[in-house]
Amino acid sequence: MSAVALSTVVAGCAPGLAANPRYATDSGAAPQGEPPPPQNESGPPPIEAPKNDLSWRECTTRVFGDAAVPPVPGVRLECATYDADLDPIKGATGMVTIGAVKASTDQTPPDAGPLVLTTGSDLPSSTQLPVWLARSGTDVLDKHPIVAVDRRGMGMSGALDCRDVFDRQEMIDQAQFQAGDDTVANLNAVTVRATTDCTDIIAPGDSAYDNARAAEDLERLRSTWDVPGLALLGVGNGAQVALAYAGSHPNKVARLVLDSPLPLAIGAEAAAQQRIAGQQAALDAFAAQCVATDCPLGPDPKAVVDSLLNDARAGRGPGGASVAALTTAITTALAYPRGDRIAAANNLASALAAARDGDSGPITDLIREAEALRDTDGQFVNRCSDALNRPTPNRVRELVVAWGREYPQFGAVGALDLVECLPWPSGEAPADPQGLEIPMLLLGGQNDPIVGGDGVAAVAATAINAGTNSRRVIWQGIGHGASIYSPCALRPVVDYLESGQLPATDTYCPA
Repeated sequence: MSAVALSTVVAGCAPGLAANPRYATDSGAAPQGEPPPPQNESGPPPIEAPKNDLSWRECTTRVFGDAAVPPVPGVRLECATYDADLDPIKGATGMVTIGAVKASTDQTPPDAGPLVLTTGSDLPSSTQLPVWLARSGTDVLDKHPIVAVDRRGMGMSGALDCRDVFDRQEMIDQAQFQAGDDTVANLNAVTVRATTDCTDIIAPGDSAYDNARAAEDLERLRSTWDVPGLALLGVGNGAQVALAYAGSHPNKVARLVLDSPLPLAIGAEAAAQQRIAGQQAALDAFAAQCVATDCPLGPDPKAVVDSLLNDARAGRGPGGASVAALTTAITTALAYPRGDRIAAANNLASALAAARDGDSGPITDLIREAEALRDTDGQFVNRCSDALNRPTPNRVRELVVAWGREYPQFGAVGALDLVECLPWPSGEAPADPQGLEIPMLLLGGQNDPIVGGDGVAAVAATAINAGTNSRRVIWQGIGHGASIYSPCALRPVVDYLESGQLPATDTYCPA
């Protein structure tokens, strides 16, 4: 890291000099091109209140309880559903139910337009919303209600149940306990069965669960509300959904905040490698923090993790866990921390230390939580519908070896993750936005175990190609979603929502 970047860390949350993508993300610089013309003198469009709202019903206790988060005093949650066309792009007949949760307080102006939150297929938006509100998301509610929209087949949008229970567990364990030494072939056979089962159940909508259709579900919400444009905050895959919406409806976007984004056309192999690199970076940052706070793992936390993973590979995982299940539990705990920075590190460290000492209970709890949060059938269907340019089984075999060497803790498991979507019907990327009249605010984390740290630079280039401006907010902490976990990163979001204007410079936030 450069001396300038280090000085920013010491200074805390502060605007930095307008930086190029290399400085902002510690990754390769993207072409900058000519600066786009200044914004229209009339300014950005307002965020308007719905003229025809959904039929909301109170659900505060249930939604906070489902997310295992204590209710936030003064916050009111209301739930609703609306119907959307199964496939408004290709015309397959039928409807799907989309679930949404609205957050507000007594201070939220009754005539304020909402901020629409989507976390896409990473986890249900209705699950992430309570976590955000319990941290710093209530700052948004002083000016705007928040409406979290779940992706099709997930959360409150009619959760899918399409895989055989045995096949689901085999996919979670990456077929580790099957006979034979060709894990790719064993796992592929399981995913073929799962793909057949799920495409049969969702037929004729087997091509209707991708980013493009998720974007059209947002358009149905906008048209139902009868407002000229949506203010969108997309996190992770939700940022891809929001970007797809800006591509298909560029004149109907009032605000566009992309947190932890990836380009729409990124291939499955490239996305997997960026994710694994983010997992390794998060583990390294966790280990350094663990040592600094004298956590229960002692002077070499990564050695403890290595030992547990090696035992799991040999079939001696804590509680009989597979290496894939253990890896997912660790990366999920890093991606979605509980408590403050030190408490989150200590919670994970304590579970790992207990497993090292023969008590598998705490890590087994993390494994179950990770599976419930990230391995539902709806996530399987949506993830695979979005997976582009998938590798061949032989290429996966090569990556298991190559990534296993390059990323010793997570590389082999990450390569095998690619097998999940190999049999799924192929799709195509939504179009990037063109002629976008509003600026983009881009946020990212340096230690993100879900998407890695390279997406902000790539999407900044997308903004240039769309003819608009962007600014970056870079968080140096551990987790997925800078706006979710860093109050410093949220401040520029709140200001942008209110004014429609970008910060004067990029912003850097400490861990």
